[in-house]
Amino acid sequence: MSSGEGAVDGKGKGGELSIDVGEVASKGGGVIAHGAPSSSLSAGITISLHDLSLDIEEGGWPTLCPRRKKRAKRHVLKGITGVIWPGSMYALLGPSGAGKTSLLDVISGRKTTGNISGQVLFDGKERTSLRLKRDTAYVQQQDALLSSFTVFECIVFTAMLKLPKIMAYVDKRSRALEVIEKMGLFKAMNTKIGGPLNRGVSGGELKRVSIAIGLINDPQCLFLDEPTSGLDSAIALDVMEAVKALADEGRTVLCTIHQPSAAIFDLFGAAIILRAGSVAYFGEGRSQVKDYFVAQGHEYKGYDNVAEYLLETVGGGVLAAFTPRVTTGSSSESHTIITAYKSSQLHARNVLWAKNILNNVDMSSVRSMQLEAEASHGKSARSEVLDSMRSFRSDTSDTSVLSESAYSNSFVSEVSIMVGFRGFASWKDPQFLGTRIGLALIFAVIMATFWANSTNDTHGLMTQASLLFVSVGAAVFTTSVYVPTLIEERPVFLRERHDACYRVISYVLHKIIIEGFTGIFAVLLFSPVVYWSCNMSDHIYAYIFFNLALWTLNFAAVMLTLAVASASPNVEIAGAAVPLVMTLNFFCGGFMVLADKIPVWWKWLYNVSYVQWGFSALMVNQFEGQVFPQCYEMNQSGVSSQAVMMNIFSQGLGNGMLTGQDLMEATCSSGHEFDRSMLTACSVSQVAAYDSMCLQSAGLSILGGNNQCEDLCVSVKGESVLDTFGLAGRSKWQSLGYVAANLPVFCLCFYLALRFLKHEHR
Repeated sequence: MSSGEGAVDGKGKGGELSIDVGEVASKGGGVIAHGAPSSSLSAGITISLHDLSLDIEEGGWPTLCPRRKKRAKRHVLKGITGVIWPGSMYALLGPSGAGKTSLLDVISGRKTTGNISGQVLFDGKERTSLRLKRDTAYVQQQDALLSSFTVFECIVFTAMLKLPKIMAYVDKRSRALEVIEKMGLFKAMNTKIGGPLNRGVSGGELKRVSIAIGLINDPQCLFLDEPTSGLDSAIALDVMEAVKALADEGRTVLCTIHQPSAAIFDLFGAAIILRAGSVAYFGEGRSQVKDYFVAQGHEYKGYDNVAEYLLETVGGGVLAAFTPRVTTGSSSESHTIITAYKSSQLHARNVLWAKNILNNVDMSSVRSMQLEAEASHGKSARSEVLDSMRSFRSDTSDTSVLSESAYSNSFVSEVSIMVGFRGFASWKDPQFLGTRIGLALIFAVIMATFWANSTNDTHGLMTQASLLFVSVGAAVFTTSVYVPTLIEERPVFLRERHDACYRVISYVLHKIIIEGFTGIFAVLLFSPVVYWSCNMSDHIYAYIFFNLALWTLNFAAVMLTLAVASASPNVEIAGAAVPLVMTLNFFCGGFMVLADKIPVWWKWLYNVSYVQWGFSALMVNQFEGQVFPQCYEMNQSGVSSQAVMMNIFSQGLGNGMLTGQDLMEATCSSGHEFDRSMLTACSVSQVAAYDSMCLQSAGLSILGGNNQCEDLCVSVKGESVLDTFGLAGRSKWQSLGYVAANLPVFCLCFYLALRFLKHEHR
């Protein structure tokens, strides 16, 4: 049994993943804390830069007439030429604003703004999207990881998505364990990643996890942006020693770093130093870079850290303007550091190497030039390591491979993996359960305390209608609380998308499945509390439809929230946009403003609003075919018959729930017959004015000579209630169908926002 197979205690793709740390340590023979070079070295990528430049337009809103006023351009990178060789860890140094991260983003293909000129070649060939996604890894300065995952779940999840689908699940777990051991994470395997408000792994461990997920598919090249940012010196050194071990295995490693300690700087085999977007140095690291600047006339005195000396020499800040004195022959001439580099043999060598690669000179001869240069500086040991590496992976030379998909799994597999891992992690997350299920239960209890034991008189029927509308609100408005979590998850999505972990459509579908499944439980907790405590229809089929309608409404609202949040650039705008969209739908929902009173310019929203159609479905379900008897005491002590009739007319005819026909069918509880013509006359001719004489005559007619009619009973039909809201003649299934018709529209908007809107500006 392999160590990976024996060490993992799992439940399949979607099961809880945990590790027996002691078993891993005993079977693995200890932890490879920083990864000694393996017997089979990885072939890195030879990256050549050819007159690489980057221009960015200055900020400000573009004018309506661009010819009238042109926006100024800022030259971020200026004509950078050189070769980054595999097997060495390159430090990308420079003062703040020098262009370090911009250069890293341009080389790694992640720069989204500006105009890039020049060329970046991988092994002498054009850099392709497939090559970037498959053979490189990018570790961001800000770690983008799901807080609900454990370290092991996070790494295995990445392994399942990035490793070839032909690999067995056990083999992928074993690969995850191998990377965990290499990065020294075995003690933290069962610890949650955590976040700002819930403690998880330490900062150093978090950075190691970010590096580990980049190593899952054994990339040829590793890009790191400020990997020591926010770490103390001991942890930073620990992390960089682990990265150095990866370079020793033959990978190409390029790392931006700001003010490294002396111990960390000694780990770098090469350095690229920028000042104001131009190269100040591009060559070997350690003492060689110091010797270069000392030879330029920059005195090395009083420094314990070469990196500190370099940064102060190059400028120490964006606005610094240090101009060294360079003596050549008998003449003395002022040169800037940039000019000094461009006139140096080091620059000439870099240009020659890049030119040979561009001209398709045999790579082995170009490699030999690099090895000779390293050997001349006493690096024969590294030369032997590099000499043992393959120059290219055999598959990248095959053009047929380059046309293949960058994704390791099929569309169906991606969705299955994401639902299994992320769904399980979500259901362990109290915040996820609290906002989806806990909030629904709280709303149900609160609503029950307000609407419990509602009556079936005319006032009670209006109260039931308000309950149904608030139920729609509970299903819809509660989705607004998802917004912060959705925006916080965006960096994770962007990283995983850049890493070709999955397709955008796979991400959308996994969200649909998880949210739809979770909504079922939310509705099953909400509905019985509200429905059976508030005197709703006692038909079981009506209750089932009530559940189905609320789930469909909630599902549509979740998808709309996802779409709006995905289209929003930040959490502030999303937090304002989602409630705004929901509120507009509520205003046109047919309850707050009746259908015939909605302004003509909002009629279109009324006709398409999923809130309006959801309210319609619930109303028809509750009132269609129902009859609600209303009995009024006619012989009230101290109350005139005129006042009693006024009450009947104001409650019934006034809100449209009673018609003249309903009054013609009125009966006395005692069975006493009376002349209904007066009721008809009052309801038809005098209803607008409620003529007092008419009402008095009608009351006396009903009471009869001996007060024989004690209670007047009138039946309110459910269709009359529906007609009050302009819903008469509607079908509940048709109304629910219109709600469901919004689902694919919202899902499509969600997909399009993720697929085409670019919120990442690098």
